[in-house]
Amino acid sequence: MAEAGVSCLPSTLVAAKRGSSERFSLLLLEFGEIYFEDFSAIYYPNASTEEESIERKQRGRLKVCSQSVLFDPLDFSDPVIKIAYRDCQKIEIWKPFTNSRISENSFVVVASQVTEMLESNSIAPYKFIKEQRRFLFSLNYGSIHTLLSQILTLHRATKLPKADQHSLIDSIVLGRRSEVSFNRSWLEDLYEETVCETTGERVTPLVSNPGRIMLTSSRLYFQPFNNVEPDPVLKVKLTDLKHVMKRRYMLRHVGIEFFCSRNSTIFLALSSPRERNSLYDLVLSQPHVQLQEIRLQDVTLRWQTGEMSNYDYLMLLNFLSDRSFNDIMQYPVMPWVVADYSSETLDLTRPETFRDLSKPIGALTQERLAFFKERYSEMSGRKFLYGTHYSAPGYVLYYLVRAAPECLLSLQNGRFDQPNRLFHSIGKTWENVNTDHADVKELIPEFYQTPGSFLLNLLNLDLGVRTDGVRVNDVIVPPWAKDAEDFTRQCRGALECDYISARLHKWIDLIFGYRQRGEEAVKADNLFHYLTYEGAMNLDIIYDPEELAAIELQIKEFGQTPKQLFTSPHPRKVTQASSPLTPAPTTAGLGLVDPEPLHPLHPQFNDPEEDEWVHVELPQENQENMKLSASSGGIRGLKLEHLQKMHKEPVSSVKLSRNGRTVFSVSHDKCIKVHSIDDRQLLGSAAVSDLPLSCLAVLPDSQTLLIGSWDNHIYTYSVECAAAIHSTYCHHSSVTSLCWRANTLATGSWDSTVKIWRLVFDSSNNKPEPPEIQFELDHDNEVSCVDMDAGVTMVASGTVDGYVTVWRIPEEERIFELQVHNDGVHALLFSPDGRRLLTCGGEGIIRILDPASKCELISKKAPEVFHCAVWNGDHIIFGTESGELHVWEAKTFKEVMRIKGHSGPVTCLDISECGRTIVTGGRDKYIGIWSIGS
Repeated sequence: MAEAGVSCLPSTLVAAKRGSSERFSLLLLEFGEIYFEDFSAIYYPNASTEEESIERKQRGRLKVCSQSVLFDPLDFSDPVIKIAYRDCQKIEIWKPFTNSRISENSFVVVASQVTEMLESNSIAPYKFIKEQRRFLFSLNYGSIHTLLSQILTLHRATKLPKADQHSLIDSIVLGRRSEVSFNRSWLEDLYEETVCETTGERVTPLVSNPGRIMLTSSRLYFQPFNNVEPDPVLKVKLTDLKHVMKRRYMLRHVGIEFFCSRNSTIFLALSSPRERNSLYDLVLSQPHVQLQEIRLQDVTLRWQTGEMSNYDYLMLLNFLSDRSFNDIMQYPVMPWVVADYSSETLDLTRPETFRDLSKPIGALTQERLAFFKERYSEMSGRKFLYGTHYSAPGYVLYYLVRAAPECLLSLQNGRFDQPNRLFHSIGKTWENVNTDHADVKELIPEFYQTPGSFLLNLLNLDLGVRTDGVRVNDVIVPPWAKDAEDFTRQCRGALECDYISARLHKWIDLIFGYRQRGEEAVKADNLFHYLTYEGAMNLDIIYDPEELAAIELQIKEFGQTPKQLFTSPHPRKVTQASSPLTPAPTTAGLGLVDPEPLHPLHPQFNDPEEDEWVHVELPQENQENMKLSASSGGIRGLKLEHLQKMHKEPVSSVKLSRNGRTVFSVSHDKCIKVHSIDDRQLLGSAAVSDLPLSCLAVLPDSQTLLIGSWDNHIYTYSVECAAAIHSTYCHHSSVTSLCWRANTLATGSWDSTVKIWRLVFDSSNNKPEPPEIQFELDHDNEVSCVDMDAGVTMVASGTVDGYVTVWRIPEEERIFELQVHNDGVHALLFSPDGRRLLTCGGEGIIRILDPASKCELISKKAPEVFHCAVWNGDHIIFGTESGELHVWEAKTFKEVMRIKGHSGPVTCLDISECGRTIVTGGRDKYIGIWSIGS
């Protein structure tokens, strides 16, 4: 029986299971997946004969979970096998042959895909084997019929709609847990008086494990419902408690963290704020509990007068603002203080050595800040400057990949980042956080703690080889540091020096203080997505399990702003450099904050009174240009029929229905509009998100739309219901582009990734299932556009720094990556036959590439910047910066014609399947309808 919980020291983020008798941990499961129980079992690998299968048999434990079944062999040279229920094609009792030596107490699983993990007990990316396999498992004890009944029920749940699936699993969980009470034989003293008993979860990095909580007159106990913990029960002596803190967990006020005298903690989450508050009050009311009081004003004064180090004070502010080493979603945050990673020595007397602590990371360089501000000015509703956060699980594990690789694999679906994106060099990481539009991360406490072992590849992980041929191993430290230990020692010295001490209060204002939110945050260029702030969303009033799961996934991946501690400027620390004529402010007026709750906006319908059709008569010179020569093949004439001002902000995407008679458009005004070409009438209008909408796809029924948003979500929108029926959190930053073909969805984002999803269209299902992630493709910069070929064998992506990458989808393999443009890639699309790839760059160059040969076929400098394009037989139609449409021959890049349409840039266009109707959207907020003659 274990005394107390996990140590609060950062080093304990490393998985506790290393070196134990089995490899299974909750980190091997999907987010939110529940582990029920395990069985002693034998796995008989598939073989040509039964004798061979028996000879190769593996003994181990069969783990039954809510979404999968796992087999953990006793022999660590064999991999852990994970079979997801959704991939199971057959699950049945095994029928033995005559005179078979295999027990009848067995069952067979046939699956289309299996995941292998931890082979030879080495920590490495999971192996996803996409081929049909047969598995034969035999139980050593217990009834195979009872086990199979449970597994078949869980397998059936995967075939149900998500809401019904959640309901069924919840009922199974509730039934199992109702049968379990705390085992009093685990009490240290049988005469302890029970104060209360309830149910909760123990929170550790990236996982939570449910169990029974018992408070007695002398101890606090936690008994897990399963056997995944190394000890059957955890206990905390009430006399050992130093602090008891209420915590947020998953944006809900349901957490409580217990700090013990031996540097150990246990973080529990209960079912509701009322349950949490009740346990908190009962613990504090026990006579054995003697807590150490922490008063914020007192510790601020101690720091201000030099009695407390900068490091200790920042850690205490993290502690008081709900940051915890147990909750990686709220991991403690520390500042970058050094800005010099190239000098031979670290000179703490030079101001140029240090970062400007009065500015957030995103505002350190004016060029990048200008980009954020321009995007901010285009937003309506709840604006934000930065689409990513300075502290998120992905950023924490970016730094800790060598210390906690199991956690990174869990967070990233069994994969490390590509080598070019892994934490490789301190200097390169500093360069990225100053230039990359999707990277504004701060540091973690480990950077200021010796010996800096988190920078060393002590586990000999195979982290791959970078494109420059360098293998990723230990992190490269700056020239001024001898090694990792010296680096962290000098970083700590920089943190504690007078220069930083005199300015640290400015960073505290940004992270914990008055410049954290509201108008002061806007003035300080310190405004993040509103959902990262405390009080932004009340999860207790969300009853739809799908919506709740999507929000919880977003919380897990996106990041959370610390609880606000100060509402007025923080006092400066008194240092030797402080002027005697400028005394440091006192702590008067500083206090804890109870912020006003923020309420997310719900979808609303817009008043269509401004959405009137506007017929445009074209000037005579443009009418002349509508006649095309005979050499233009299938195109005989292009005519702008009419313009319609449909939106209040720039149009970001337009699409036509399959019959080409209905137009769908989305805009930065957050609205989806549906309008009829024949009747020239608005058919529907709705606000889908609280942030601008960026991209759009139409499914084959023309009644279901996929909409990408700056809020990091993809919305499945029903035209018939005039409402979003699904909301899927897809990326860590804004969704910039999407493409759906043949049950496959590709999405691109400012988070520098493309993700491939399975999204099955079934015309008989009025409510399609949400997309399921298949794999993720990493890039070095923000993704601006994606496209797939018609056969769904390749996906292409363009980035803001001009790179084009083409991947094979079935093999998840990169074909090539080239810097095709000197500016961002504005548009990219495969030809209808999939043999050519068109790209348009921000510098005005148009190119066609051959993905098979990896060669450029043709390129040309356009007369102006082209923003979008569509193929039409042997021609390509472009939308331009000046508002024109240009028609070029695809083979020669010869311009056939151009015609004026919009008063500003054409931002998007689409063409009907018959090739006779074109729709355009512009920055001028208009929709244009064009016809092409026979």
